[in-house]
Amino acid sequence: MRSHFQLSFFFNIINGCHTTTTDSSSDTSSSTITERINNQVNYGCSSTSTLGVLTHTNGDSLRHPLLNISSTKHHRRFLLRLIHNSTIMNKQEEELINENTCLLDTILPKELILRIFSFLDYQSLCRCAQVSKYWNTLALDGSNWQSINLKNFQRDINGNVLENLSIRCGKFLKRLNIENCKFITDHNMGIVTNHCQNLERLIVKHCDKISNTTLFYLSRHCPYLKHINISSCHHIDDQGIKMICTSCSYLESWDISWCMHITENGIRVVTESCSKLTTFKAEGCTYMTNNAAMHLGKNCSKLLFLDLNRCSSLTDDGLIILTQYCLLLETLIIANCTSLTDHTLIALGKYCHQLKKLDATLCSQFSDAGFLAMAQGCHLLRRIDLEDCTAITDETIRHLVDNCPNIENFTLSRCEQITDDGVRYIGSSVNAQENLRVLELDNCPSITDISINHLLACQNLQRLDIFDCQQITRNAVKRIQMRYPHLKIHAYFAPQTPTPTPHQTTTCSFCCSTSCSACVPSCCTIT
Repeated sequence: MRSHFQLSFFFNIINGCHTTTTDSSSDTSSSTITERINNQVNYGCSSTSTLGVLTHTNGDSLRHPLLNISSTKHHRRFLLRLIHNSTIMNKQEEELINENTCLLDTILPKELILRIFSFLDYQSLCRCAQVSKYWNTLALDGSNWQSINLKNFQRDINGNVLENLSIRCGKFLKRLNIENCKFITDHNMGIVTNHCQNLERLIVKHCDKISNTTLFYLSRHCPYLKHINISSCHHIDDQGIKMICTSCSYLESWDISWCMHITENGIRVVTESCSKLTTFKAEGCTYMTNNAAMHLGKNCSKLLFLDLNRCSSLTDDGLIILTQYCLLLETLIIANCTSLTDHTLIALGKYCHQLKKLDATLCSQFSDAGFLAMAQGCHLLRRIDLEDCTAITDETIRHLVDNCPNIENFTLSRCEQITDDGVRYIGSSVNAQENLRVLELDNCPSITDISINHLLACQNLQRLDIFDCQQITRNAVKRIQMRYPHLKIHAYFAPQTPTPTPHQTTTCSFCCSTSCSACVPSCCTIT
């Protein structure tokens, strides 16, 4: 969790504030730090001061050229003054420091310091910027800010911060992520694009105030743009898509997920203008129709990653044509496309031999026959998600295990027809024993302890999900956990229902009837 001090520290640097900032919590821990330094001095250990100067007690100046203070007494006093932020020294101490101090910037060339700074994160760069004016210049050099991810500061980033940052980075900036930065507007993005004209990757996901105007600025100033994510930017429509596609010919990746105003025509413009497209994400786009899928397949044959999750308008007709042209497809997400049938799986097995990941969650019309056809052609599958594919049985597992030896992640949650025999196919497969990493069997009611015994052969299994598998016992879970202590098992066992205590019955002393606890003495009448 970032503290308020860290955030203000970052923003002061970006906005041009070069004054040294001191954490108020340092005073409260000064005694502890003093003891630690005393111990370090006594045992000849090294330490790093708050000013970025490395100090050593060893007198070998060749081995430790950064700072050499020969006197232990002066060494301790010097460090204590740094801790208490005291700059008052007597003349003797100043002469000693000047004679024995060799600062980093006087030894290393500028290029090497910049290279070192290139490995630091934002907060470390900001701290370095407060060491001196020289370090401030180097730490805030645009070459150190080629990639900026402000997602973690989303609640605190405003337009002024982004504008000042873009001015400092200039044409060095290539990758910018401002996901969920709600305060960023089109005006701010206009300044960013004007100064950062070599931008290649931009993520403005969930930036509610971004509209077509931002895409206009990008088309005007950023011709080298390759990746753009405008997911959930509800003010962007087909007009903005057309503006950017006509100017940014290098675009390789588009994410238009949940952009409800981008229609079939907008998708067609993307496919016709971006022939180099390798990644296309359109989750939740209701206008992703069969015609749009056909245009995508015919115009973007280099497609590797395709996300069509929740595109409910799609049917087999659109997917079959798409697979005929996208022969290099490696990842396909068709979760929640409930209209798809086995014809789509047959087409995948026939054309998409490079497929490595398939997400078919909630495709309830897929059956064993479809997966047999797909498995015979897609031998490179590594990850397959069949959650809620309720029509499949153990035969689907057998087909996939026999034909796809590289499967690492296998999801079968809520596949109610899966039994211990299906898990036996996994446990008896030599390839699964070696390669399987994740197996999800949540809510498979027919799975029992026998399945756990079969999985004992999967020596590289890292995660096993068995939520609500009510026939699996704690003893079986303990058994596999003892065999593989590193295995993460996600299971849930319903608490045992306590055995009901029978109500004590009493016989009425005035008659032969037996009464319960609810009876009252008046129920028996004395005659």
